Amino acid sequence: MDSSSLCLLFLTLCSADAFLNYVVDRCEFNSTDLTDIEYIRSYYYNREEIVRFSSSLGKYVGYTEFGVKNAERWNKDTSDLGAMRAQKEAYCKHNIDIDYQTKLSKS
Repeated sequence: MDSSSLCLLFLTLCSADAFLNYVVDRCEFNSTDLTDIEYIRSYYYNREEIVRFSSSLGKYVGYTEFGVKNAERWNKDTSDLGAMRAQKEAYCKHNIDIDYQTKLSKS
């Protein structure tokens, strides 16, 4: 694999009455080393990112007025923050290891 950053991407979509709300989970990485992995969960409403959790920051960041209010509320929930921080290893590391094994076995 080259040194460029790779990304795992998973989408969850929900729509009602022409409004689109979706969540994107992604893992950006340069290697299987946990220090080279970033887990990001982004929340979108009608194609606009409103709030994001980043494992590099270890907290939520809001990008709209609504997103800022949610980020402030969610950042106070230590159990939710702990669960989100754990996704870097549980979700990303697990899937990246599978991806690397698959790629290396075919080369």
